[in-house]
Amino acid sequence: MFEDFRDFDEAFADAPVSPVSAGSSPLRRKKTLKQKLVFCAANLIIMPVIAIVYATVIADGIRMLMPIFRRKLYQLPIPGAGLARQYDGWDRADLAIIVALLLFVVVTWVWTKVFVQLQHYESMAIQVQRSPIVFRLLAFLAAVLVIGDAGIFYVGLSSQTSSGWSESPGWVVPAATLIYSCGLAVIGWWHSDYQHNSSPLV
Repeated sequence: MFEDFRDFDEAFADAPVSPVSAGSSPLRRKKTLKQKLVFCAANLIIMPVIAIVYATVIADGIRMLMPIFRRKLYQLPIPGAGLARQYDGWDRADLAIIVALLLFVVVTWVWTKVFVQLQHYESMAIQVQRSPIVFRLLAFLAAVLVIGDAGIFYVGLSSQTSSGWSESPGWVVPAATLIYSCGLAVIGWWHSDYQHNSSPLV
């Protein structure tokens, strides 16, 4: 009779203890209206500037690598798309600009998720132990997006530099690509820090 209770205790003894549940997280205060307004205002200033960089440099790199994306928007088989030809600026817009802006959103989101996972290292370690294949697949996809985005930026910037009137030193394009990639990483860290960090209740 008591042997059954012994098996019951052994079952609980073998159960893994999650390090996340070892301590309770401190209570957090919701962000004030001022913090939200500052964050939104900063995004309204920074994001359009980066979007313009994408629309010029990244889009040019996409055109160089994949000429199919040079097709104008008014040439697309979409009802009403031909009206864009009548407006200044829209007649020069092509698929490369759309793809570049989508790539900007995806890469920024990837960097945000990377820093979110790094800020919760213990939960990430548990996920790696539970499903290492899924973690490696997601890490591979994130690396491809980030490195591919930097490569497209490099191609676009080098093509514009080579077509200019003045010759630039050879280190300018790699240095600008590195600064660009680090800038996107900082934006991702900024968004992840805003979403998941706040001052604790005192």
